Amino acid sequence: MARDGAQTLSDVRGPVLSVVCEPCGRRERYDVERLTRQYGWDAKLTDLLPALVVDCPKRGSVSVYDRCKALFERRG
Repeated sequence: MARDGAQTLSDVRGPVLSVVCEPCGRRERYDVERLTRQYGWDAKLTDLLPALVVDCPKRGSVSVYDRCKALFERRG
């Protein structure tokens, strides 16, 4: 874990990182090895999530109830 307590890509215990967003029905899987090459092992997951959902159709919604609610899905 990073010094500030944030989880990083190096903390992910699997080959795939899943992101879900209930309002838009998004369900995507990202290859951790590819993300690591692109962002580095020390990339914080909290900083990575907005980059992964930049194209979410609900991201700019005016209604707070209809906004993007993307989060990492836990496995196991």
